[in-house]
Amino acid sequence: MDHIRFHGRAGQGILTASRLFAQAAITDGKYAQAFPDFGPERLGAPVSAFVRIDIEPIEIRSQVYSPNAVAVFEESLLETVPITRGLVPKGFLVINSGDQDLAAVKKVGAEAKVAPYAIDATKIAVELIGTPTVSTIMLGALAGASGYVTVESLETVVKQRFHGAMGETNAKMIRSGFKEVHQI
Repeated sequence: MDHIRFHGRAGQGILTASRLFAQAAITDGKYAQAFPDFGPERLGAPVSAFVRIDIEPIEIRSQVYSPNAVAVFEESLLETVPITRGLVPKGFLVINSGDQDLAAVKKVGAEAKVAPYAIDATKIAVELIGTPTVSTIMLGALAGASGYVTVESLETVVKQRFHGAMGETNAKMIRSGFKEVHQI
């Protein structure tokens, strides 16, 4: 069973992103769960969400304590949230990070005994849509790094969730995240 934890800030679409990732796993023929972990619900507060994926029905209903993968939507959380807590050795750590901050990402990965992956999702989002909305880019990056879901299933579910031009744009963002993520 694969356990995934998402970290971001309230208002960044963390819950929607986790649900889309779980739905993509279901589209790929797997079983999945997605659920949030909210503390104080205020815009900008750190939040997390979780996904479980398996080829068998999932009976467990507790929080994820030992994720196989962690996706961090905002690099500033590295300083304030224990993002690697419980991350299994040789797991996946995918962080939205600009090129100037890769040393910090590499250090966090080394401390957690994982190979970190980085993507400048903020830069890509600003180039594609003019705002720093990174959620679907990060989904593509997580799929590219982990292989837990296919990029095609992510595109399918995002087009079901967001119709017309918005769906096409988000599918393009997923594809960009999938192609641009790199191990550091």
